[in-house]
Amino acid sequence: MLVYAKRWMVLGLCFALAACGSDPSPPTATQPAAVILPPPPPKPITGVTKTFIAKFDSPWAMTFLPDGRLLVTDNFYKSLSIVTQDGQVTDITGLPERYGIYDIALSPFYAVDRTIYFTFPSPSPPGTPRNGPYAGDPTIISGALALATAQIKQVGLSYSLENLKVIWRQTPDVVSGGEWGGRIAFSPEKRYLFVTTGDRAVYYPVKAVDNTLGKIIRLNLDGTVPSDNPFVGTPGALPEIWTLGHRNPYGLAFAPDGRLWESEHGPKGGDEFNLIVAGQNYGWPTVSYGDGYDGTPIQKPAAGDGFAMAAYFWTPAIAPAGMIFYTGSVFADWRGDALLTGLVSKALIRVHIDGDTAKEVQRIDVGARTREVEQGPDGSLWVLTDNPDGALIKLAPVF
Repeated sequence: MLVYAKRWMVLGLCFALAACGSDPSPPTATQPAAVILPPPPPKPITGVTKTFIAKFDSPWAMTFLPDGRLLVTDNFYKSLSIVTQDGQVTDITGLPERYGIYDIALSPFYAVDRTIYFTFPSPSPPGTPRNGPYAGDPTIISGALALATAQIKQVGLSYSLENLKVIWRQTPDVVSGGEWGGRIAFSPEKRYLFVTTGDRAVYYPVKAVDNTLGKIIRLNLDGTVPSDNPFVGTPGALPEIWTLGHRNPYGLAFAPDGRLWESEHGPKGGDEFNLIVAGQNYGWPTVSYGDGYDGTPIQKPAAGDGFAMAAYFWTPAIAPAGMIFYTGSVFADWRGDALLTGLVSKALIRVHIDGDTAKEVQRIDVGARTREVEQGPDGSLWVLTDNPDGALIKLAPVF
């Protein structure tokens, strides 16, 4: 009886071990796959808070240096400054001529070449004939938009521009109170740069390709002309022209998908947001979504008229200025959208793109003429407000 009892004890132990998982064979029952839920959508942004950083008079443009400081241009005081994120401002000497700087941008290869690009109103050489609609006004300068490169030299606590070189200049010199344009954008592959030029209130030459009034131009990084520009080889055409028929283009930026977009002032209403396609004519001054300042009607764009139509337009005007495409995470709900600043609207305007069309989807009141917007290294947003409330301001989202 004792032998049989021991045998039953051994069998019981074997069953117990099997029940505890000692059998290495996998279970035959299929386990349900884990369910992976998509991340929740980002919180809608309902407004912004503003943190004052530094005072300026009429700031025009800014860009971030790799160490997080900013370069800021002030067109009224004709200054270029290095600004820390806590608001310490140091001016840079050695600026060109006497008319200040418009846009400023770092070379795509700044880590190697330490080069900055900037646009500025370059005065005409002595003896240049005064022409254009403001020729009789001695207070209006005769000149042309210019694009230059330079490096910033530091000696102790002082900074200056060195190796300044003008690599492109607008044609022709004109006398005018009109707008200069001057926005810079680099192509995503870092081979080309694009510059906007205003019509300078001269109007009708904008329709022709023998000048660079009211155009977007495309250059190699050294200022030479790419051989595949659309008007290369066209008799009488300036080969740097990429598109024509622009009035006052003050916004220029590449979208995350690599396409180039532009914003410009209309006359009385009709501000435009355009997809930029090589060789296209955008209509000014033949057609416009706005009218003359005196109320004179201007023919409106229509399908089949030979002009590129705007993806979106504003009447009444917003007076769009600087523009970016947001790619950060601080304002995650805005990722991929265009952000435009508005002078008349005193706002930051969010535009959503769907294919070749676009639509304003949000307008955030900034409370002052808003000239420029840039995305900080951490995804924050920074704006420049214009005279009489000129300042550098950092924005944070309100949910």
